Amino acid sequence: MNYELNKSIVNVVSSGSHGNAVIYHENILIDIGVSYKMIEPFKKQLQLVLLTHEHTSDHLNISSLKKLCSERPLLRVACGEWMVKYLDGIKNIDVLEPGIIYDYGLFKISPVILYHDVKNFGYRIFKGNHKTIHITDTSHVIGIVAKNYDLFSIEFNYDEETVFDSIQRIESKGGYAYQKGAINSHLSQQQAKDFIFKNAGPDSKFIRLHESKNN
Repeated sequence: MNYELNKSIVNVVSSGSHGNAVIYHENILIDIGVSYKMIEPFKKQLQLVLLTHEHTSDHLNISSLKKLCSERPLLRVACGEWMVKYLDGIKNIDVLEPGIIYDYGLFKISPVILYHDVKNFGYRIFKGNHKTIHITDTSHVIGIVAKNYDLFSIEFNYDEETVFDSIQRIESKGGYAYQKGAINSHLSQQQAKDFIFKNAGPDSKFIRLHESKNN
């Protein structure tokens, strides 16, 4: 599913349980779940940080965000209202509502409700004629439509055909099967491919986000 990335369109700085940070069109950072050192090379061009949800282990490194904002005092940070309580000391916060298109001049964005174990946003990004949808950490995509988008950045976490065998095998050895939680809070391979099949156009591109190192 992955394609050779054009980093002027999308630059996956990090994606996975170890930390998430993806830059679109060189100006838009979605999630900052990594060290500031990893973001620093790109800071001068960033105009907007979009936050998805509150998981500080891999999607929100608040110290990195504060450092980035101190270095770029005009940088804007946008998120759902539930994220504001985690952003003490952060200025220039835009509280977003799902389904509304927000115009930031060079680009437009629109939040999408996702279905994780906490409140969560995905994002549509529009720059010129280019359309991207970014979906990570959701149990389903029912009701989401992205017809003929140019780029689908989407997570899937497990294979429906093998997941229960994997859980049984791991637990029989006394191990922890992360898949037990994943099946209720993340997309399966089959769900992701079905979503892309129903929405992609002939020239659409795809990247897989948040791939588990255990999958």
